[in-house]
Amino acid sequence: MRRSTYGDLKKLAAISSWVLILPSSIIAGLAIGYLLDRWLKTAPWMLLIWTILGIISGLLNLFRSIRRHFEEAQKSSRGANNQVDSQESDK
Repeated sequence: MRRSTYGDLKKLAAISSWVLILPSSIIAGLAIGYLLDRWLKTAPWMLLIWTILGIISGLLNLFRSIRRHFEEAQKSSRGANNQVDSQESDK
């Protein structure tokens, strides 16, 4: 029972981190673009470019994280099925 609680907490942590992936990437792109615009005096071009790059980066990271989560869930469910099968064959 303790093991399943640890697994549930691990899943909850992974899912809750998804909430921060996209906004943090967008904020980073905005900050970089704003600072470059001020330094190079190219307003608003660097801001637009880096914001778009931040959005793209955030979406890619979000999709990768979700895919990794589902792949791990499939592997763990396969492992659980194999354990059940081996326990039934031992009887």
